[in-house]
Amino acid sequence: MEILRKIAVFLMLIGFVSAGLYFADYRLTIIAFLDDYQPAAGLGIGGLGLVALLVTVAMAKKPAEQPQTGQPQA
Repeated sequence: MEILRKIAVFLMLIGFVSAGLYFADYRLTIIAFLDDYQPAAGLGIGGLGLVALLVTVAMAKKPAEQPQTGQPQA
């Protein structure tokens, strides 16, 4: 699960930075093939990374224990 979290953070970083740098007329080489679709492509990649990060955090949480009622389970 740790590797998926690192990939998600990488996607967020690349996506949001490329969208921000688009307005400074600077392009990241790693996603240069998406220059025609910026800043929407950068925001989409960053959003995908954010969703993946939220999924990994949600999956890492342990489920809450069920309350004990004192009656044996059948």
